[in-house]
Amino acid sequence: MSDPKELLLEVLRAKDASRARSKQTQIGPSELGGCRRKVWYRLNDQPETNDNEMKLAAIMGTAIHATIEDAIQTVDPKGEKYWVETEVEYNGMKAHVDLFIPETGDVVDWKTVKVKNLSYFPSQQQRWQVQVYGYLLDKSGKGKVQTVNLVAIARDGDERDVKVHSEPYDPAIAEEALNWFAAYRDWE
Repeated sequence: MSDPKELLLEVLRAKDASRARSKQTQIGPSELGGCRRKVWYRLNDQPETNDNEMKLAAIMGTAIHATIEDAIQTVDPKGEKYWVETEVEYNGMKAHVDLFIPETGDVVDWKTVKVKNLSYFPSQQQRWQVQVYGYLLDKSGKGKVQTVNLVAIARDGDERDVKVHSEPYDPAIAEEALNWFAAYRDWE
């Protein structure tokens, strides 16, 4: 090993590139309300132009998600109380819900952020995403959703910096997001 930094980045990027999410070509709820051009390009199979995109923050977010998933599975090994990474699909939209609690009807989505960006949390895009998760759970018949929750975990903070946004599940908000997507999907 001649350069530990290069080794670190090489193995992290290779691992990230091998994940199903990294290979996904279908638009998912996390992209609804985001960059219109990026969505249109993905819908129209345009080649990626940002090959050298910095991905360490996303890789760290994935690691934090995996740690949370592991911790939840430790307290509920059979997945009876907490449904972790539940796959849902309805009308061509597919997603993996970070956490669903059937007993309370709570959908939870973990977000990794920087402390300085907590004042912008949650964004419209994040609210749409978690509402769409609720919609997909409901419409697929997998769960009866009551509340959607976004939990911001600051990568550069501590327990005091965890911020939670909760709101009632509202299918109209999810449909607004899906209509945003439909406008670009149908745009020629």
